[in-house]
Amino acid sequence: MNGQVVEMPQLNTLHATRSTQKYQEYSAEIVTKLAGKLSQGERRRLEHERALLSKAQFIELNGIVHHYQDIGPRGGEPLVLIHGWDCSALWWHHIVEPLAAAGYRVISYDLKGHGFSDSDPARGYTVEGFSSDLHALGIALGLRPHHVAAFSLGAFVALHYGATYPDQVRSLTFFNFSQISHSRVASVFIPPLLDTVFNRLLRPITRRGLWWLPFIYARLVLAQNTPPVGDIKLGALSLRCCDPEAVRVSAHELARREVLDAVPDQMRRVPHPTLLVSGAGDPIMRPSGGRKLMSVAQQGTYLEVPKCGHLILFELPEQVTQILRLFLRGVRG
Repeated sequence: MNGQVVEMPQLNTLHATRSTQKYQEYSAEIVTKLAGKLSQGERRRLEHERALLSKAQFIELNGIVHHYQDIGPRGGEPLVLIHGWDCSALWWHHIVEPLAAAGYRVISYDLKGHGFSDSDPARGYTVEGFSSDLHALGIALGLRPHHVAAFSLGAFVALHYGATYPDQVRSLTFFNFSQISHSRVASVFIPPLLDTVFNRLLRPITRRGLWWLPFIYARLVLAQNTPPVGDIKLGALSLRCCDPEAVRVSAHELARREVLDAVPDQMRRVPHPTLLVSGAGDPIMRPSGGRKLMSVAQQGTYLEVPKCGHLILFELPEQVTQILRLFLRGVRG
């Protein structure tokens, strides 16, 4: 079953067996809302989401159906985008089209348990498990050695992938990533704290449509720039769609000494051109840890963006696009 691809038609011709239940339900919800009375701004936002969803495709990887989008010329250099913890592929929506227009084949996908991808009954939400799924995706799509760009949790996955499958990779770009020292105290207290904040507070709130409460949390704690309302609601949608077990397992995974200690060792093994982009005000993946990590890279470049927090994809999407274009152009040359 590994590698079976199903291309999705437009929303009004969807067949239930061709996509995940989460995707079907949200697609129907958008259609219902658009049929009602809306403000001009809300109608534009939902039309944009409907356009994003119309590009959905689904593929079975290691027994689990994943949502992905494949935009740009098939003969272009492949670029795979990996989202972060409790996020989705739609977090890259500002970046996909400009890079596709620049000639890249841009593939964004939802990690299992995230976005419109199905959950994993075996709860395999580990860095190694996500990396194995990425390898299966590349094989299923017949990708030649490709560029990988990743955000936050996705950077752990991309680094593991680059170190484990070096022949599949041309370059690595990390946004909001850092070397984190293991702390016994943090490993005990942070996973249950994240479970409480995201699974018991924020997720139920977003399911009630109170998207502005997670926004206040993100703006006060994670971001230094205010994203547009459309992006805030996409962030709330990813909270709503994520499997709570993915949050629990991944939080414990990223608190384990073995996982954190492996990061600098993996970076030393990666032979590819590597760029790490930090937000100067990132409270989660601190710039000091990013600089330290890049110091052991074989072909590493470090870039720090002023007045930026942890949510760079929503805070400064134009800068993200320009950074990627310049870096990839250098790798191409």
